Amino acid sequence: MKSPASLAAPILLALLAAGLAAPAQAAWTPIRADTVRDSINALDADIDRADSNDTISEREAADLRSRLRGLRGEFQRMNGNGLTRPEVRVLQNRSNYIRSRLRMERVDWDRRAG
Repeated sequence: MKSPASLAAPILLALLAAGLAAPAQAAWTPIRADTVRDSINALDADIDRADSNDTISEREAADLRSRLRGLRGEFQRMNGNGLTRPEVRVLQNRSNYIRSRLRMERVDWDRRAG
């Protein structure tokens, strides 16, 4: 008959393995990746709309598009193995920053072409 200690070791290892596997599965969240991607695409469309309506200048649009390109690149790098919660937060914060810059540029009334 096996001792209780020898029976507990495999059970403990199985529990540890299950505990380590759960966070790895929780880190990959394609739904959040789709949400972030949709947010970036919507922001891109908003910048294009503001530029075509001349509510922002060409220079302002170029700056916002440059920031958006950086955000897309960061999203692609981070999304290689799925996004973690901290990565989603970073991407959302950058997206929110660009969106707030777009809002500020729309209401600054300078609308200079340069």
